[in-house]
Amino acid sequence: QWAETYARLIVPQGTLIVLLYPLIRRGQTPPYRVTMAECEVYLKRYFVLVRVDPNCRCTEGHEGNELMSVWKRL
Repeated sequence: QWAETYARLIVPQGTLIVLLYPLIRRGQTPPYRVTMAECEVYLKRYFVLVRVDPNCRCTEGHEGNELMSVWKRL
């Protein structure tokens, strides 16, 4: 449902920047692990993936556990 909401809010050809965190599971409590594949399942209906940046400037202590992606609204 979140992908549909972003699709309504972002104009055609508009940009959505997504920061995925955490990529690595650490226990049974939130925040829960999220993957790029999961993100694509929901967004590909409304957006096209433009770029993935595995080396984005991370929050200290989150190195290797964050991923930034850029999407263009269809």
